[in-house]
Amino acid sequence: MIANISSRGARVIGHRAWQPHEQLVLTELIGDFRVDAEVVYCERIDRDQCAVGLKFARAVDTEWPGVSSSGTWRRPTI
Repeated sequence: MIANISSRGARVIGHRAWQPHEQLVLTELIGDFRVDAEVVYCERIDRDQCAVGLKFARAVDTEWPGVSSSGTWRRPTI
């Protein structure tokens, strides 16, 4: 789940712990959105959940498919 997103990065809530500087690709389940990202931090927020701060490799348009007008994503994957 995307908790917070901007044109430069996102805060993602997930089950996997990531290490700073790991590289990943953030994609949308439906549609063709895809952006390379780098892990900035990973913070355990529950026994089985982590908050992961991502920095996008390039600035993205905040009007891409899958993002509501409030800036939250519907169903992203990492």
